[in-house]
Amino acid sequence: MKINLKTFVLPFQYNVDKSLEYYKILEKLLNRNEYFVVGKNLIRSDALDKCLGKANFTADYLSKESLIVKVFRSCKSHAIIKNIETSRAMNIPGIEAIITARDIPGINQIGYALPDQPLLNDTKVHYIGDPIALICAQNEEAAQKAEESILIEYEELKSVFDISAALNPDSPLIHTDGNVAVTTKIRKGNIEKGFKNSNVIIEDTYWSPYQEHMCLETDGAYAFPDGTNKITVICESQSPHLVREKVAAILGWKLNQVRIIQALTGGAFGKKDDTGPILAAYAALSAKTLGKPSACIYDRIEMFKTTPKRFPAKFIYKSGADKNGNLTAIQVYITLECGAYANRAPFWLWRQTAHAAGPYEVDNVAVDGRAVYTNNVYGGSFRGFGNLALHFAVEQQIDKLAYELCMDPLDFRLKNVLKVGSRTTCDQILDHSVGIEKCLKSIEDASKWKEKRVPIKNGNTLKGWGIGCAYHGNSTSRSTPDWSAASLLMNIDGSFIYRTGICELGQGSPFGHVKIVAEILGANIESIKIEIPDTDSTPDSKPTHGSRGLMMGGTAAADAAIQLREKIIKIAAEMLDCSLKLVECKESYAYNKENLNKKIPFNEIAEELHIRGLNPGAYGFYASPKRNYDEETGLGINYSVYTFASTIAEVEVDTETGEISVLKIWPSMDVGKAIDPIIIEGQIHGALSQGIGFTLMENVQLHNGNILNPSFKDYIVPSAFDTPEVDDPILIEEAYKHSAFGVKGVGEPSIISIVPAIVNAIYHATGIRFNTLPITAERMHKALKEVKK
Repeated sequence: MKINLKTFVLPFQYNVDKSLEYYKILEKLLNRNEYFVVGKNLIRSDALDKCLGKANFTADYLSKESLIVKVFRSCKSHAIIKNIETSRAMNIPGIEAIITARDIPGINQIGYALPDQPLLNDTKVHYIGDPIALICAQNEEAAQKAEESILIEYEELKSVFDISAALNPDSPLIHTDGNVAVTTKIRKGNIEKGFKNSNVIIEDTYWSPYQEHMCLETDGAYAFPDGTNKITVICESQSPHLVREKVAAILGWKLNQVRIIQALTGGAFGKKDDTGPILAAYAALSAKTLGKPSACIYDRIEMFKTTPKRFPAKFIYKSGADKNGNLTAIQVYITLECGAYANRAPFWLWRQTAHAAGPYEVDNVAVDGRAVYTNNVYGGSFRGFGNLALHFAVEQQIDKLAYELCMDPLDFRLKNVLKVGSRTTCDQILDHSVGIEKCLKSIEDASKWKEKRVPIKNGNTLKGWGIGCAYHGNSTSRSTPDWSAASLLMNIDGSFIYRTGICELGQGSPFGHVKIVAEILGANIESIKIEIPDTDSTPDSKPTHGSRGLMMGGTAAADAAIQLREKIIKIAAEMLDCSLKLVECKESYAYNKENLNKKIPFNEIAEELHIRGLNPGAYGFYASPKRNYDEETGLGINYSVYTFASTIAEVEVDTETGEISVLKIWPSMDVGKAIDPIIIEGQIHGALSQGIGFTLMENVQLHNGNILNPSFKDYIVPSAFDTPEVDDPILIEEAYKHSAFGVKGVGEPSIISIVPAIVNAIYHATGIRFNTLPITAERMHKALKEVKK
């Protein structure tokens, strides 16, 4: 698909000179048959520093004078706080302060979607690990002694540890408004008629558990006074401007009194979106109270036991199809476990609701969702944001319908997948950028599915093949407005400074932005320096989540580059004595296309730009197309665009031990435009390991709200030895017309189809279905023994 400039430049219409000549030049630039850097594999500009250990993460910024901020937490899962006694702790040498809720100068509230979560609790605790006080100490030993000396008088309340108990009318209220935090629904078509026209109906229940992110870098924040009435915080997060907003509210200050600097982050996967504001607030509160640098750094066990995880969820599915293999209706009941606080639950639940039919066209849909409080650790953002668990259920339903109809599971999917002109779960018409059919066909051919998909028994081993599909809306849910921003400055020597609030979490989105900028400007990529996000100088690009980092942030970068390019080529045309359309920019030179020997380096153009008094900078801004949403039915345009993916998995099951091995994976994804293919491949490989862990290994063990296995020792994650052979990822490019070069997000969608592909392959090998995860060797062994009986 060619990029139509009238649609692509729509968000930039107030920033760019709409002269016909420049429009034509841009259209040719955006629709080249081959680009200079876009679509090419390049070495990331931050790679060497990371490999050599020279990259700075949060703990690298700490000063020797920093106070240690340790969080004193509840040992009760549900209780009223009657009294907090800190006098003994304050008498310990090295203790500078014990901060409680009454010491917070601003608003004691850190909740994301709902105002249900105090930063520090002084009236009631809701889970084991709820924060009550901050211990500000000169050293770790003093902090630990103080922690042991604080006395809390509790009035214990009955706790609720599962969603069924929480929904019981006689259940104790975890929050005053009840145990249901939020509800969702969709009503599309006629559900009764849909099932009446079904020849096959499949009904089943699925459970998706907690999953811990296991980021290599634990959570941390470092704050220090910055002159009078200002605090600077260096931390890892996924949205520096959101962190600033939360910290300022806690301190009772204006936004310009808080500066957030985003350190490089050693893994996030959604967690730092939730923990970033909390730890920054802890460190900032200590720094403001005492006027001294303060650092709050979690260890592995504290991070595991007390911070958000993947939300658990229960799905009750009823799916129908006619005798010709056409999906006719789905009815879905979703119960999401919030844990102690809602946090992102309203958005997570809505995404599950909006994607409930999977990447398939179903005319008749009824979905009801509810998010329920318990006294367990609360859930939060995690890669796949709701859709990983949902597709685990959806794709098994699809598989079961195919088997019931004696159809090949891949053919059944091809018959029902979304195409251009199809309507989603929410009745949104897809008019372009729909590549799921191509994804399926490409891996069908690559894997030789029709020839090789035969269950094999060889001694004690069974082999089988499975397939999974996925789709994931980019950006925010419902009709929530979304935008992003970026800034670009041309220095007098022809180099550039690029700023974005999109964070580098390991995924490489800012480097993707720079490739877009380099392509549009015709600059050497080495000449563009990416500044780390800093709220005092970086535009608010909104959060790095929802697979929006490159799609939204990169398009804002394109806007800035288009504006600056216009100035560059106008000056270059004069200096080269040619028309605008004859100016070509490449490798930081401007050429006359008709006389390639005549060229001007960017440093001369930059100097001329400054001499003439022209602005050497540009501010880029991108707002996604407006969407609509009906509160009563849930129908409307919920996401501007969707990323599609499909995966085929081959597995082997050892019938003596129950051990399951993933032998090979064939992945494909509709990415819109592959700005950097090797970065996308990296996302797929990383998602594969995380998906294998969720499917086969990772199991957060809870007993009465207490996590029993909070470390790498007892919480099993995949190692390099568990990584299967991966066929070359197939990248389908169905361009999105409202983004830079047609790009779509890939970070979250890359994991979603992997889990159901493995689960369906296990069924193909063994004939055993698993409706809960993880499918550990112990569970597999037990299931095989029961089959033998």
